[in-house]
Amino acid sequence: MSNTYIFQNDKLKNSFKNIISIKKEIGLTKNNVTSKLNQLKQLHGELIKDNNKHIFLFCLDSFYYQYKIFAMEFEHVKKVRAILNNRMYCDYYKLHNIIIKFCKEHIPDETLNVQTFPVYKDLEPYQEYRIEDISLLHESILNLINTLYNETQTKTDTILHYNDNHKVGFSISNFLNTLTHENRILQEQITLYINYISFFHISQKKQLKKLHIRIQDFYKEVDENINMNYTFSIDDISNDDSFDLINEGDNLSTTELAAMADAINSKEKQVVVINQNDDNKAEITDKVVTLPSFKSLSDTVN
Repeated sequence: MSNTYIFQNDKLKNSFKNIISIKKEIGLTKNNVTSKLNQLKQLHGELIKDNNKHIFLFCLDSFYYQYKIFAMEFEHVKKVRAILNNRMYCDYYKLHNIIIKFCKEHIPDETLNVQTFPVYKDLEPYQEYRIEDISLLHESILNLINTLYNETQTKTDTILHYNDNHKVGFSISNFLNTLTHENRILQEQITLYINYISFFHISQKKQLKKLHIRIQDFYKEVDENINMNYTFSIDDISNDDSFDLINEGDNLSTTELAAMADAINSKEKQVVVINQNDDNKAEITDKVVTLPSFKSLSDTVN
């Protein structure tokens, strides 16, 4: 059990370090986004101050609208970040209390080293807790589990050497069986706590990675908006003449849609008539007619 536990303990420590690293990267990116948004707001204020004619205010209103959209999106991102932070502290704080209670029931008080932490409040789901407190809480949990493990080792040694120390023979067989049973329960309890923490690590890392990608993409979007040096005009409007003749409920194939598009674009307009045959398959029948406008085509098809 010793080698297995030491390996798991180191694995949990390394996993948690990775989680904290992601949290710190998210925090840095959040600060960068805040700085960029402040630049936008300051720039808008300067432009308004220097260009206060009504027509200029009208034009700059779009700029402020863009800033407000970014600000609203960022508020949502910050709320997600806050609630993830809150949940991390919640998970470790409540598990810490559960382990302390169990330790007090199975470990002598003089061997326990219990730390105190800020109280978690369920009614404050957006309350953010310091990364330092979360890290110390996680470390305290591992220390308590280590204390439980040491207790199992002590009991194992006691069981192995009980006869040698007391010389009472087979008459304490049931007593030793009971000690062994309780020690196994203690070992299983340790395994349960480790699995709790493992679940927290896996779910937290997944959620934080998703948030990290999201906030990085958001930062790039804001940064590109600030650094874009381009004036849009009529030339930037796409000359896409395609349009949809089919309602969402009409399940026509690509071939059928292409035939209808060709009919519209040909010099002699074609009305595409779609019939259902006996096998319930669509058939296309072309009729060459001269159509004065798109509206009349729609009326004919309908």
